[in-house]
Amino acid sequence: MNLKNIIKPTRKKLFLLVGLFIIAGAFLLVSGKNESIQSSKTVADTALVKKHLTALTQTAQFRNHKNIDQLSHIADYIHQTFAPYGDSTAFQEYKVDGKIYKNVITSFGTENTKRIIIGAHYDVCGDQQGADDNATGVTALLELARMLKGQKLKYRVDLVAYTLEEPPYFRTENMGSYIHAKYLKDNKIDVYGMASVEMIGYFRLKADQNRDVLCSQIHCRNRLFRPFELLEF
Repeated sequence: MNLKNIIKPTRKKLFLLVGLFIIAGAFLLVSGKNESIQSSKTVADTALVKKHLTALTQTAQFRNHKNIDQLSHIADYIHQTFAPYGDSTAFQEYKVDGKIYKNVITSFGTENTKRIIIGAHYDVCGDQQGADDNATGVTALLELARMLKGQKLKYRVDLVAYTLEEPPYFRTENMGSYIHAKYLKDNKIDVYGMASVEMIGYFRLKADQNRDVLCSQIHCRNRLFRPFELLEF
């Protein structure tokens, strides 16, 4: 099914953006226990959400660990999107079996010492587009970067796009999140907290879709499950 015919940016039911607003509101904090949370005045852009989701899912190859060139291309896209907004943007490169993989990090409020980490992985499990798992999470990071630009923050905020979070590297020291967490620990960086943005898309059953078959496909996480076919925008 053509993504162009599925996503309708003119409709306002962008349930994906609920996650963006929650994350943005939660981390634009003022100091002190008795002071309230401040929300961003920047509104999420549904056209950009569509653009990022399309770029992340409509790729020549699947974003799995075997397709190094595709992962690098996506990492470059994330870096290029982050760069105009963050105070600093960089790759965190590391080697696994002689191949180079990359986390992508952009930072805000770098004048502050204590930091908050908000992360999402951009790789997928096997041969699938990974629309919900986890292009939605990465899209949230990309749009959140735009929303954080120019904000006065009481903490440093690092947005991190992780690689190699899926099998066969899941729960190993080769996961991008492990590499990043180890760096923070080894350098005694003061981390206030971390939020992982995972599978925040909204989907619904079509009238002619069999619920049992759908649930089976979701649980098996096979290539037949294409969340974009069920997203309601």
